[in-house]
Amino acid sequence: MTETLIPSEIDDEVDDAGLPSGHMWAYPCKLPSCPDYGKSWQLRSNFLAHLQEQEAHISTATTPTARRSLELAWRYSTDPHLPTRAAPGFRSREDPDEQVWVYSFRDDKLLAKS
Repeated sequence: MTETLIPSEIDDEVDDAGLPSGHMWAYPCKLPSCPDYGKSWQLRSNFLAHLQEQEAHISTATTPTARRSLELAWRYSTDPHLPTRAAPGFRSREDPDEQVWVYSFRDDKLLAKS
C-alpha cells in the first residue's frame, strides 16, 4: 500500500516549483459558514493555521490529510500581470481633480424657466 506524503504545514513554498515565474498561490476560505469566508491568504502556513483555529472548519479539517485536500481544492494561482483593481469611477490620489468638491446650491432648472 502506497502512502501519500503530506508536506510540512510550515513549508510555504512546497508547490511553487510548478508555477510560472512571478506567480504565487493564494489560499481563499470557501466555507460559507466561516467568518473569514472569501478572505485569501498568501502564505500557505497561515491558511492551514486558519483551518485549524476556526471553529467552522473543525469538522472538515481535522487531519493534515484533510487540510492538504482543502488547500489543493481551494487554492488558485495569482497573475502578476493583471492591472490593479479599483472601483468604477475611482480616481487615484495622484489625479489633481480627486480632491475637487463641487457645491451647487442653485437649482438650474428653476433659473432656466425664469
